Amino acid sequence: MKKMYFLLLTIFVSVPCFAQWEQVNNGIINLSQGARLLGSSDTHLFAGTLGGAKMYRTMDNGNNWTEIQPPVTGNVPESGYFFNGKYFSGLSSSMDCVFYTTDNGTSWNSVTEGPQTTVVRGFSSLSGNIFVFTSTKGIYKSSDGGLIWNASNSGLSNLNVIWMETINSKLIAATIGGGIFISTNNGETWVQSNTGIASGDLNAQLVWRMGTNLYYTAQGGGSYLSNNQGTNWSSWTKPSEMGLGVNEIYRNGANLYMEARHFSGATLKDSLYISQNEGVVWTNITENLSASDLNASGITEFFGDVFIAYNLVSPNLGIYRKTTTLGINQNYQSDFLRIYPNPFNEKIILSNYSSKKIKQVSIYNSQGKLVVSEIGNIESMNTLLLNKGFYIIEILFIDNTTVREKLIK
Repeated sequence: MKKMYFLLLTIFVSVPCFAQWEQVNNGIINLSQGARLLGSSDTHLFAGTLGGAKMYRTMDNGNNWTEIQPPVTGNVPESGYFFNGKYFSGLSSSMDCVFYTTDNGTSWNSVTEGPQTTVVRGFSSLSGNIFVFTSTKGIYKSSDGGLIWNASNSGLSNLNVIWMETINSKLIAATIGGGIFISTNNGETWVQSNTGIASGDLNAQLVWRMGTNLYYTAQGGGSYLSNNQGTNWSSWTKPSEMGLGVNEIYRNGANLYMEARHFSGATLKDSLYISQNEGVVWTNITENLSASDLNASGITEFFGDVFIAYNLVSPNLGIYRKTTTLGINQNYQSDFLRIYPNPFNEKIILSNYSSKKIKQVSIYNSQGKLVVSEIGNIESMNTLLLNKGFYIIEILFIDNTTVREKLIK
C-alpha cells in the first residue's frame, strides 16, 4: 500500500497544479469603473478601484479586503513596489508622485526630490538602487532605500518611459518615440540603442527578458529580439500564443506571465499564459475567465497564487485569483513528508518518511525571491532571521521530484 501511495505522490508533484479562477472581491465596494492591482509587500497585497477612488489591502491572500487611505486622498496609485522593507506607491498627476509605507498603508511618507506632476508608470531595481519610470519626467533613482531621489536622465533624450527591464548589470528603458535606451552604470548615463529596429517602430509597447535574450514590441506591431543585451536587434516572429500583440508581461521568479490579444472569429479577446521555462512553452491559463473582455490590469503573483484585476473596459468583475504553485496533496504529504510547525518561528523541521533522500531545500518569500537555501539531506532549517510574512518552501529530492508548500511566520 505504501508503494502505491509513493507513486501517486511522484506523479502529483511533478506536474503544475492549475486550479480554476475564483472571484475575490469581499470587502471591495464600487467596481463600476474596474479595479487595479498594485503589487504587494511581504505580508499584504494591494489594489485600488477607480469608482470612488478607493485603495484596499488584504492579508489573507485575497479572501477579505480592507479599505485604506491612499497616499493622496482621491488619487488611486498607478503602481506599487516592495523594496528594502518599504512598500512604494507611484501616483498620477500629484504634486508628489512617490510615497512609501512601512506599516502596509496605515500611514504614508513622502520622499525627498521625487518626481512631481507626472504619471509614475512603474518601478524597477538593480544593485541596491530603486528606480521609477514616468510619462513625462523620465527616470528617477534612489540609492538610499527610497528616501532621497534624483532625476537619472543623462543621455535619455526621450522622457516618456513606458517600461523598464534589467538584464545582468544593465538597465533597459523602453520609450514612446525614442525606442530603447540602455544604462550600464546604474542609471547614471543612458545610450540610445535601436540598431536593427525600424524607424517606424520606436513607439515602444514592452521590453522584457526571456532567458539570455531581450524582446521588444512596438505599438505599431513590430517585434524584435536582441541576443547581446540590447546592443543590436533583429526582427522576431512572435509565437502564435502572442497573437496580435502582448498587452502585459509580469515575472515572479521563474514564472513569467503574459496577457496577449487574439481574434476569435470577428471578436477581439485576451488570453492569459504562463511560462516556467523562459518562453519555451506557454500554457494558457485563461480557463473560466471572461476572455472577451479580460483586459487585465496588473497581473500579480502573491504567496503562490496569481491575481488579475479587470479594469474600466470590463467593470464590475473586480479581482480574480488562481493557484499556480507546484504542490502535493496533504493526505500524501502526511504519509511521506511532514513540514512543521506552520506557522513557524525559529526553525522548520522536515520529517522525511520516504526512501528518497532530500537533495536541496529552498525558501522563497511572497515575491518569489530566494531567501534561504541549503543543500543536502537536511532535517531542519534555521529561520530565526526571516521576517514575519508568507513563504513557499521547496524540497528537491534526489530523483529531482519537487514538493512545494506554503508557510507563514
